[in-house]
Amino acid sequence: MTGHVVLRTRAEMRRTEAVNATRKDIQALRALAVGLVVLNHLWPARLPGGYVGVDVFFVISGYLISKHLLGELERSNRINLGQFYSRRIRRLLPAATLVASVSLLAAWALLPFSRWLAIAQETIASVLYVENWVLAAKSVDYSAHNEAASTVQHYWSLSVEEQFYLVWPLLFLGLSLAAIRFRLRRRALLALGVVLVCALALAFCIWFTYSNRSPAYFVTPARAWEFGAGALIALGGPHAMAALRLRLPDHHLAISGTAQYLGYGLIAYSALAYNEQTFFPGFAAVVPVAGTVLVIASGPNSPFWSPNQLLSARPIQLLGDVSYSLYLWHWPLIVLAPALVGHSLGTRDKAVLLVAAVALAYLSKKFIEDPGRMKLLRGAKPIRVFAAMAVAAAVVAALCGGLLLNFGKAQAAEAAKLESLIGEPCHGARSLDPRNNCSDPFGAAKVANVGQNEAPWFSAPECHPSADPVVYEDLQVLAECDFTGGVQPEANVWLVGDSHAEQWKAGLYELARLHKWKLKESLLGGCPFVDVKRVAVAGAPATDPHAQQRCLGWSTQVSDRIVKEKPDMIFVSSFGAGETIDDGTGRPQMDQYKDSVTKRFGDWTAAGSRVFVFRDPPLTLHRTSPDCVSLNPQQPVTCTNAREEALAPDPVAEAAKSMGKPNVKVLDLSDQFCDGQRCYAVIGGLQVYFDNDHAARSYIRSLVPVLSQRFNEARQ
Repeated sequence: MTGHVVLRTRAEMRRTEAVNATRKDIQALRALAVGLVVLNHLWPARLPGGYVGVDVFFVISGYLISKHLLGELERSNRINLGQFYSRRIRRLLPAATLVASVSLLAAWALLPFSRWLAIAQETIASVLYVENWVLAAKSVDYSAHNEAASTVQHYWSLSVEEQFYLVWPLLFLGLSLAAIRFRLRRRALLALGVVLVCALALAFCIWFTYSNRSPAYFVTPARAWEFGAGALIALGGPHAMAALRLRLPDHHLAISGTAQYLGYGLIAYSALAYNEQTFFPGFAAVVPVAGTVLVIASGPNSPFWSPNQLLSARPIQLLGDVSYSLYLWHWPLIVLAPALVGHSLGTRDKAVLLVAAVALAYLSKKFIEDPGRMKLLRGAKPIRVFAAMAVAAAVVAALCGGLLLNFGKAQAAEAAKLESLIGEPCHGARSLDPRNNCSDPFGAAKVANVGQNEAPWFSAPECHPSADPVVYEDLQVLAECDFTGGVQPEANVWLVGDSHAEQWKAGLYELARLHKWKLKESLLGGCPFVDVKRVAVAGAPATDPHAQQRCLGWSTQVSDRIVKEKPDMIFVSSFGAGETIDDGTGRPQMDQYKDSVTKRFGDWTAAGSRVFVFRDPPLTLHRTSPDCVSLNPQQPVTCTNAREEALAPDPVAEAAKSMGKPNVKVLDLSDQFCDGQRCYAVIGGLQVYFDNDHAARSYIRSLVPVLSQRFNEARQ
């Protein structure tokens, strides 16, 4: 009898140790998740859907946190919220704060000052765990679409997790108290509550992804169901597996192994088949989430032929151990490395970076993450832990403040330098005039890219919102500018188009001042002015029906207003070279543009207006961009494109030419960006481009003499 008792006790001890031990299948999932994310960031073309690794992390977090909360409730009927939150802080904060701070200082030292503003702002957002909402706001701001990535952009997922950690214990505690109050089964009520949350969140996720795809990727409500899916495993998984073992004692391992193969297969399928064009998260996120659920719910036991046996190997488990730190370190290395090595990253550079990221992750895990979790403020009251978190956030905020202060000084210094150069004969586009005898028009820039001061989206003092705006839903898209100086206007003029029309404002405003015009402008980023829906931008689908209707509604109202007001002149431009429209005929783009542009211009000219089309500047092809110039400051000629590649046909300009009407003219300034063979990133000491898509304001302003001459010739 005694021996039997001892044997049973040892068996119970082994079961207890197994429960408390780290599950190797979950560590394998962590390794897989971080591997997918890192490889996607390094080689996006090879693993286009690797971003689903984040969804795997969310399900794991939902499972582990819910399991912990459930255990605490069943032991004590309560949740110690202070201890719960302080444990999360000690677990996550030290490594996250270290990486954010080091990345900030490295960006300060290595990156051009034009990038400091966004990095400082997002670093503050990251330590406050609201980075996902900042990125969601930027994702619907067309002017931010081409903004270079910050060193902490990947903290968006940490922000989502922290927001989940903040709310989830309150949900569990509230449902548990309700179960006690109304004498209901706790697990059943918790499961019902989580199912309801999952259903509502998934419905919202699907709807929001298809109506506002960009912000849907970041916002917490669209991701809550993924955590909930993990929670449901914690609530029902053990009972389901126990029932399976009882009903199929000889086959439950085979079923588990099959489920694990299917689970990993679903994750692998989504990583390989999805890409940037996939409407994600939406319904597509169900695939990697379901795969993760299958792997977790079917474990930890598995047959010898299960993939879990292979993934239990020590290197995989080690990668799972350092997955959090690896996730933190890999992205800032990717952002900072080009500035450190002086060129864009090649395959060898990326391989070295990957090794460096793993090494940093290991060191961070050993000396920061684990000590922070097990030793830092161990036994301290939660209030002390919260105070330490506040101090850490304040330190990072102070660093960000220093960076912002230096950004302001650097920007002011470059702006003053730019102002002093404006009158020089070899400044900007003037250097291309042979009469000025400029020895090296394509030499090093004399002025750094001064960030938002070079952005096309700005307003002149003479401009103000119209009292009678063009209105579509919540948009009021019309400004009125009076450049007459108080005298009778020589002409009433409109500027219409997307951000590629907006980039010409710096030059057009000078023409308006010179000729004493009154000008109205209606500009909507990402929207063609034609009465045809846009279906793709730069090859990526743009099929959001709400966005399409917004563009069509705006363009129709603008056209109707122009026909009604009969302005003397209309200046127009659009990113036709990079946008795909669809009139339903399936014809080539040039034919579709020709018909739609001809119809729109025909309506305007029939009302008595003259139309001037700005031919779009050459494409940067990511080579004549400010990033390339920052890597090659003394040899900007490295950042050039072949003229025939960069100067893509502009379907709007081509359509205008084909009309053959004297009251429809094209203003083509391509020769101010390119010579006979190449298109340049620096001309006359000025950086030509503000970002990957738009010309810099200062360079457009330097074009005014040539623009004025071309305009006078065109209107004769």
